[in-house]
Amino acid sequence: MKRLTLRGMMRAVALAAVLGVVGCAGFIAWPLPGTLLSREALSSLVLTDRTGHALREVLSREDGRSVGLPGGRIPPKVRQAFIAAEDQRFTSHPGVDVVAVARAARDNVQAGRIVSGASTIPQQLARRLVPRERSWWGKAGEALWALRLTAHLSKEQVLLEYLDRVPLGNSTFGVEAAARRYFGRPAERLSAGQAALLAGMARSPARRDPYRRPEMAMAGMRDVLSRMVEEGFLTKEEAKAAEETPLDLVPPERVFEVPHLTTALLQRLPELGLDGASRIETTIDPALQAAVEKAITEELRGLAHRRVGEAAAIVLDNATGEVLAYVGSSDFLDEEKGGQNDGVRSLRQPGSALKPFAYGLALSKGFTPSSVLADVEVHLATPGGAYVPKNYDRRVHGPVRLRAALASSYNIPAVRVADALGPEQVLRVLREAGFQSLTESASHYGVGIVLGNGDVTLRELARAYRGLARGGV
Repeated sequence: MKRLTLRGMMRAVALAAVLGVVGCAGFIAWPLPGTLLSREALSSLVLTDRTGHALREVLSREDGRSVGLPGGRIPPKVRQAFIAAEDQRFTSHPGVDVVAVARAARDNVQAGRIVSGASTIPQQLARRLVPRERSWWGKAGEALWALRLTAHLSKEQVLLEYLDRVPLGNSTFGVEAAARRYFGRPAERLSAGQAALLAGMARSPARRDPYRRPEMAMAGMRDVLSRMVEEGFLTKEEAKAAEETPLDLVPPERVFEVPHLTTALLQRLPELGLDGASRIETTIDPALQAAVEKAITEELRGLAHRRVGEAAAIVLDNATGEVLAYVGSSDFLDEEKGGQNDGVRSLRQPGSALKPFAYGLALSKGFTPSSVLADVEVHLATPGGAYVPKNYDRRVHGPVRLRAALASSYNIPAVRVADALGPEQVLRVLREAGFQSLTESASHYGVGIVLGNGDVTLRELARAYRGLARGGV
């Protein structure tokens, strides 16, 4: 019985292996999806302020659309540099390099951790075209796609598709876009050193950024030049000359104004129907934008002793809704302070800024500016227990007119008004005013909603106050 069971298990394993091989073969042989390689080439996208002044230029985008190599021609130096750096047996393997896989496995086992990879150029292209999770199963799927790509495309087309999509730092994708960004010239005019520097960036674009980490970028370039010598693409003398020749790196792109707004727009291009645009004019007023940026810098300097480290601002034209100024943080490039966090769109508690909407509802329900409200201690029952609101000055002021309570931003009268109206009604009005971030139930916020215990964005606040300025519209 045991012998039969063992034999049956072996047959089952063999059958599963055969089915697996047949399934993989069928997947590889199946024609590629018609839209897999489709993309639109973009010369560039320029975002401007209302006067036409450029705020930001984007040469390529992460969705795979970029400036393709002109005419589909791969410059010899670019070909040699990337093959030497990324896939020395590119012309001979079927999409997966078994020799490199075995070597990587040996190195990883000896180190006890992953220290070496074996991704070929077809595998890297597969990763760009069909993103998968970084796991063993993901790597297996990536390998199958690499075999499938190589089975249906020529080596030349695989390499071209890879070079037009490879990420090369600073939001740049593709060799042609990178050549223009870093060296101000087309890829066909790159020197051996320049091509080697780009090829060295392919595995670690951020770590080998020539602007932020020039030493690492140069080390990567030297490594690629050495590999080009090993592959017979360059002589030692040519590699040494390439290493010593000035790279003529152009200065970092300086057109990077109103960064939080332009970044937000770039992320929403398809949603806005602008994914094919080459020029987008925003409504930013350059003079006002500069004034707001300066005001934020000065305000933060004055509040440094109170440990206030960041600020944000948005300015709208009440009549048209146009965004005239937009500052998400004091310094977009300050990583230590989280400068890329957009304070205009981030959720924060608004404090007393929601009180006018509760008072507006009260006025529509029969209250008047002269209505007398009690500013005396009150205990309110809530699901979380008794709630005793306090004024900012920690005092009570007795009977006060509604107009005075609002003007003085007293907390206790505002809470009494919210309690009289009902938290459900107050929350409804806030949502109608555009506070879409208030997604919880009225019982969750309670009457404290008028004191800002719900998170909203500065953009929502500005839009809602524009409604107040327009008489509630």
